[in-house]
Amino acid sequence: MSIKSTVFKVLAFSFAASIFSFAGVGMADGAAKFLGNTTTLGEIPDNFGTYWNQITAENECVWGHVEKTRGEYDWTGCDFVYNWAKKNKAIFSFHTLLWGSQNPQWLIKLDIDETKKAWTDWIDAVKEHYPDLEMIEVVNEAVKSGNNYHSSFTSSKLVEALGGDNGNYEFVVTAFKMARERWPEAILIYNDYNTIQWQKVEGIDLLKKIKAQGAPVDAYGMQFHETTAQGTGYYCLNTSLLKRSLYEAHEQTGLPIYITQYDVGSIDDEFQKKCYQEHLPILMETDYVAGITLWGYIYGKTWLSCNGLEQGCSGLIKDGVERPALTWLKEYFKNPNARYGRGLADGATKFFGNMIADKQEIPEDFQAYWNQVSPENACTWTVIEKVRGEYDWSGCDRIYYWAQKNNVKFNFRSLLWGTHTPNWLNNLDVDETRKAVENWFDKAAMRYPAPYMIEVVNGGSRDSYGHYHSGFGSGNKIIEALGGDNDDYKFIATAFKMARKRWPKAILTLNDYDDYGWKNNQGAEVIKKIQEQGAPVDAYQIIFATLVQGSGPDAQCFSSERIQSGIQEIYDKIKLPLFITEYSVGTNNDSLQKACYSEHIPLFMESEYIAGVNLWGYLYEVGSSVWADESNPGLIKDGVDRPAMTWLKEYFNEHFYDSKNMSYNRGIERHPLDSLDSIALEQPIAIDDNGGKFGNKIRLEQNTLQNYDVFDVQGVRLGNLSAYGFSDATAKLKSASTAKTSGIYFLRSRTTGKMQSVRVAR
Repeated sequence: MSIKSTVFKVLAFSFAASIFSFAGVGMADGAAKFLGNTTTLGEIPDNFGTYWNQITAENECVWGHVEKTRGEYDWTGCDFVYNWAKKNKAIFSFHTLLWGSQNPQWLIKLDIDETKKAWTDWIDAVKEHYPDLEMIEVVNEAVKSGNNYHSSFTSSKLVEALGGDNGNYEFVVTAFKMARERWPEAILIYNDYNTIQWQKVEGIDLLKKIKAQGAPVDAYGMQFHETTAQGTGYYCLNTSLLKRSLYEAHEQTGLPIYITQYDVGSIDDEFQKKCYQEHLPILMETDYVAGITLWGYIYGKTWLSCNGLEQGCSGLIKDGVERPALTWLKEYFKNPNARYGRGLADGATKFFGNMIADKQEIPEDFQAYWNQVSPENACTWTVIEKVRGEYDWSGCDRIYYWAQKNNVKFNFRSLLWGTHTPNWLNNLDVDETRKAVENWFDKAAMRYPAPYMIEVVNGGSRDSYGHYHSGFGSGNKIIEALGGDNDDYKFIATAFKMARKRWPKAILTLNDYDDYGWKNNQGAEVIKKIQEQGAPVDAYQIIFATLVQGSGPDAQCFSSERIQSGIQEIYDKIKLPLFITEYSVGTNNDSLQKACYSEHIPLFMESEYIAGVNLWGYLYEVGSSVWADESNPGLIKDGVDRPAMTWLKEYFNEHFYDSKNMSYNRGIERHPLDSLDSIALEQPIAIDDNGGKFGNKIRLEQNTLQNYDVFDVQGVRLGNLSAYGFSDATAKLKSASTAKTSGIYFLRSRTTGKMQSVRVAR
């Protein structure tokens, strides 16, 4: 952990402790940070203090509620909340001074000078009435997305009145400086939505820009309504994505974080509970998250309607009975030191995965260690289509759909593998072989439309004797059917082009092993040659099998210096991301296994060229179908961690907060087919592989009719519409019956995958 980070944490939380008293009410009583909630339709339920030790007025303190007539202030609702907090020793957060929404109706009629006077009068009135505010959301929802702010700042002259916006949010800077003049001791917060998933970069950008201009901003308020996986509504937001988003927000802004509006809208009790179980421990136990506010807790009286199914579906108490999520929360706070995570490498942008063997059940603790999965042989052609035209998907299904359900990255292994092709293929001529290969690709794409990555070809390079690594050219006519091989590996280039047509967004890789100890790598030569033919290869998966040199007492780990120079040599040749796959140290010598892991894993995880690491088994199992005892790579034996596993846990725990040294920042470019060159293409961009943007996105002209999917804030798809660009789609959504209630909705272009948020007022 860096000295800067350590000093910051000490200062930030000494500051918080000096201001706040956490003793008195709520489940988080005695914890180092608060767990709060908001008012319920202007009321504070009698049991509020049973659960929460911080309170935010949902709407009672906003400008449009307090000053409906210019110069006449009604503080009744806001006083009610403020006084309850004082009486019960709870924390009161003022929501909010400057917001594009919920402003007085009379404001829209004012010119720039009168608008500046009106807003100055407003914050002066707040200062006079509440001189001792501890926390203030100074500005709410000012991030600019496209041509629009997150809230309706353009409906009045507020932006111009407070200094304008030349791309640097000058009006936000002015608001913070004016707030600091009036409340020199308060924590001043910038607050916004979509900061975890969809527009985390834009939120960070705003804060960096206003800090550069001297804005006295003390903390970043992240609303966190996007608690379900992007575009699904059925899976809780991945914990790796959450951890990484929190880390990046803190690291890049230098600010503590407040989660200001957490909720999970669902009529499914167990789903809501699952999301709370995954997210709340992370929020409570991440030291730069300074406090958490939930957004409503009485069922039927919160702002979410679950696509019109039931109003207030994010509530935690229904008909006077606690829902399972709240019951779990109470249990959780009995053990404030509890930890929860998904995978040792949570927080790192590169994955750390493992394999599921053919006859192995998926271990219950798999996600406790690994955030990527590869099947051993279950997805190979020879296993799935043993008889031509008859398909057994069961083995591959169980791993693919488990990975989809649990947000674990899935590697499809493999489309074409010389030793794993059906025997009946040997009886076909060239034309029939081509048809068979195309049919296999088609069936796999229909069955598995969204794998994270695909091993398109496995073992396709030739050794020094001219033999293919995995038996291509032995018995069948795959090479001839896909264009031949005149020392150019054309058949491999063809396979990649066929795969890209069927999986436009998956990472397409070549998978191969190394013959020469990380020198003159043959797989790199193959990639170089197929790149010259326009093959859309995105990455190289290197099978790292030779890990121990020598035997007996002379055995030692393969040289890390040699590996490092080999990685550099390979990257310099192909300029593609590298993945280490099938890493294992097969030995019953605990000390040797630990020594190899401690020498190799940091090299891989901290290399700027390697985007992920996959191990090859972790349970110590002995048998004819698994491993012999003397070469067993297992990391857990009889339920007990071997020393290498103990070291792995310590390594990832030690490096979590500085996990930028485990990041892959070069992006994984999805390479398009040459046949798409006639369509306007954006320049390749770095992809966030936890969701969101894709490289080489097709950019249609503004006069082209496009299709857009519509999602609510929980990620549930509501329908679709056609429009000429996002601006037209936004206008149509605001007037459409699809958006039944006020709130945040999302448009996603079916062509590019790009998403944009829309706030709808009803």
